[in-house]
Amino acid sequence: MLSPCCKNDSIIWHKSKSKINNKIDVTCTTDNHDKPTLFKCKNCKLIFSEYYNLSFENSYTDVVDEKYIKQIPIKKINFELFFSKIKSYLSKDHDVLEIGSYYGILGSIIKSQVKSYTGLELSRHAANHARKNYDLNIVNESMNKFFDTAPLFDVIIMNDVIEHLDDPFKTLELIGKHLKTNGILIFTTCDMDALVPKIMKGRYHWIMPMHKFYFSNANLKYFLKINNMDLFKIKYDTKLTNIEYFFSKLSILFPKFKFIFQFFLKFNFLKKIKIKINLLDLNIYFAKKSKFLK
Repeated sequence: MLSPCCKNDSIIWHKSKSKINNKIDVTCTTDNHDKPTLFKCKNCKLIFSEYYNLSFENSYTDVVDEKYIKQIPIKKINFELFFSKIKSYLSKDHDVLEIGSYYGILGSIIKSQVKSYTGLELSRHAANHARKNYDLNIVNESMNKFFDTAPLFDVIIMNDVIEHLDDPFKTLELIGKHLKTNGILIFTTCDMDALVPKIMKGRYHWIMPMHKFYFSNANLKYFLKINNMDLFKIKYDTKLTNIEYFFSKLSILFPKFKFIFQFFLKFNFLKKIKIKINLLDLNIYFAKKSKFLK
């Protein structure tokens, strides 16, 4: 199969045991962690899913994620942790765009810290929730349509979004054109050159049907460079969760031990315990638009 980024040959990186599915659950909190077949470009080393040709855009439009809403308290703590790592790049002089703003938690934290905040979100339900509960400026339309008339931004943020996109390469091109000179792109995703995905290979927990593309630091630097952005900093993206959520994910990854996790969850005091997780595989990337057009 030819790679979608540079049209070079690819090799199979992981062979799926399940059949290709044209209906993918793209809900953020889905429990469907089936592992699709993954390919790796021989040239740029990008890893991509067998589903990369399927368009998920219409599916995102109809997403209603009630489980996510119930998890908003823990999500907010996570986003506050994320904000603490990026706040030095935000100011009252900045116009900020968040791509994939979902239910508006990060936007609610950022809004008072910047000149203007705009969220771009495909899910109608999530966009309405963010407007109603956080009084955010949310645009509910496709990226291509939005960028047709969008102004320039000082900072653009994508939190766990780039791996979901139908065409991340076109998205980076659009971002490069809509950042002000010296503007900053901040985004998160997993690093497939990290130790954990290398060890777990096809069992890696972030491999799931809704994730189409899997990057490394090296190919991200390349893709940013060709779109006039220079990757200048990488930070680890530590996650905070509770035991109940953590054990539910472990039950999916290790079904043979599900009864053990369920046993521990009978103790209510354990459910309330919060833990920080950092496997050195999730990164926050910072890229600056170059002064010189290429």
